[in-house]
This record gives sequence, structure tokens and C-alpha cells, in this order.
Amino acid sequence: MANRYAVASDALATAATTDHVGALLWNPHGTKSIYVREVHVFSTAATQQHPALIRTSTAGTTPTSTVTPDADNAFDRRAVPPSGALLYGATWAAQPTVQGPYLARTTLPAAIGAAVMWSFLDTAVEVPAGTGLAVATPIATALQANRYTFIWDE
Repeated sequence: MANRYAVASDALATAATTDHVGALLWNPHGTKSIYVREVHVFSTAATQQHPALIRTSTAGTTPTSTVTPDADNAFDRRAVPPSGALLYGATWAAQPTVQGPYLARTTLPAAIGAAVMWSFLDTAVEVPAGTGLAVATPIATALQANRYTFIWDE
């Protein structure tokens, strides 16, 4: 049976540029894939935005927010994620390299608490070793300050 993990963080608004990443679940492992089951995005600002899911081939450099999951992030609370997966957010010195096209896109209204929850229950999104899955803006408008959650299996 696979182990299930979840990690969450708040992130600041992004720049208003196409493909700007707001949050990234990065898989730094050399050989092991992870399998994303859900991605949640909740708005903490009352501004319309356009979150979308896209793959990345790099983690970017110097993110302003890093969450390192530990055993407390495991649903069974038994082990740290073997992949060493990390949640990056906010802004980077150099953005992650996105690899389109986008997997999913939506528009959230200008309301605090507006949300999208992408669920991949039958077939998870595989994130191979040395790659990531990001929430980014597909158009030149900012992603607002958001609360992000990623749930995955290993």
C-alpha cells in the first residue's frame, strides 16, 4: 500500500506575468516518482485570479517559502516522504521552468475563500524524479495571496 502525504502553505501574490508560479510541489529524488492525488487553492484576497496546473522541469532558485514535510505530514504518521518532496511558494530569484501545455485551468472570482480543488482519484498525476507540479498563472495577471495544499502518494 502506498503512503499518503499532505503539505500546505500560504504564499504571497505573484507578479502579473504569464506562467508565474505561485506554489510548486518539487520531487528532488533521483529515481522515485510521486503521485499527486489532489491540489487545493484557496484565495485569501478578494481579487479575481486564474490558477492553473502545469509541470516544471526545474525548481527555480531561492523561493521565499519552503515547507519540508516530515512524518507528521504522513496520513499514517509513520515516515517522512521517501522522495524528499518539498513545497515551494511565493517568489523566486529565478522562476521554475514550466513545461506546458497546462493540465488544468480555472478562474476564481474576486472573493476571499474562493477555491478550486483538483482531484485525481482514479489516476494520479505522476511527478517523475527531478520534476515538479506547480500552480501558476497562464495569463499576465497575478495569482493572489493563496493557501495551497498538495496531497500525494509514494
